[in-house]
Amino acid sequence: MGMGVVYVTSQNRKAGKTMVAMALASIASGQQSLVTILRIGATEHSSDDLETMLGQGKIRLSKVDTAEVSGVVNAVKEESSHSSLVVVDSSSDMSTSDHAEIVDETKAKVLLVSDFRDKDSSLPYAQKFEGNTIGILINCLTAYGRTEAVDKIIPSFQNCDVNVLGLIPEDRTLLSLTVGQISELLGGTFFTGSEYSDRLVENFMVGSFGMDPGEYTFSTKNKKAVIVRGDRPDVQMSALQTDMQCFILTRGMEPIEYVKYECEEEEVAAVIVDTDTIETMKAIGSLQRHARFDHPDKLDRAKKLLADATDVKIITG
Repeated sequence: MGMGVVYVTSQNRKAGKTMVAMALASIASGQQSLVTILRIGATEHSSDDLETMLGQGKIRLSKVDTAEVSGVVNAVKEESSHSSLVVVDSSSDMSTSDHAEIVDETKAKVLLVSDFRDKDSSLPYAQKFEGNTIGILINCLTAYGRTEAVDKIIPSFQNCDVNVLGLIPEDRTLLSLTVGQISELLGGTFFTGSEYSDRLVENFMVGSFGMDPGEYTFSTKNKKAVIVRGDRPDVQMSALQTDMQCFILTRGMEPIEYVKYECEEEEVAAVIVDTDTIETMKAIGSLQRHARFDHPDKLDRAKKLLADATDVKIITG
């Protein structure tokens, strides 16, 4: 037997459990002989996404389709027999008592993940694991949330003997979507550059009249999508001078041939949507909730965020 089992769990969905589990396993695989990620039950992440994301590392990705306690316990024991570390990405569809039973039977250490917006509401959940808890990571810390976290939330956990291992800030990369995902969600079609559909878009900017000098406005944001009418080559050419991922061309208008040529030269995708610029911006406003942990760049970013937030060796043992 190696170093054991880390059971990653959260009281609420979308707290960042899979992100933490994947980042943890990925960091640990640099130090361990073999690390397994064991995913429990039906989850919103397909295994294909995760396979792609992990690349060819020393990480074994294993999945248990059951949410029965005995099935999970057996799978954990089986994986432990040939891994130095098993990171369990637990199911959100199990009762607290089921989680606790699995942890007891596998002698796992529990790593809790909560969303900053949930304050200390997962304290009773954390206490259900009694002495088996390593601690809790508070994810999605907002830009102005640190004071509240340090003055109120952390003491609340610490006073009840739940160790707060770190604060992970909200992050643009993790909340971003790819060019292809954006195109699909907006009902768009690729005019050019569909081969760049896997690139992440972290910012959106509107190209409009009165842009003078245009480049100055555009150059303030990287990894951006520029939303502009198809018939504004002046704005399009200005945007192409800067670091961008794609155009979202509104009103179903194709750009002129020269802009298409420049897009190809600069390796920038162009997606055409039927909506006008204002409707398109409204639709973009609700895209973020579709963001998933599904991209190699997100894993790289998550590893950095986790390593910055806490001493990973405390978790892995």
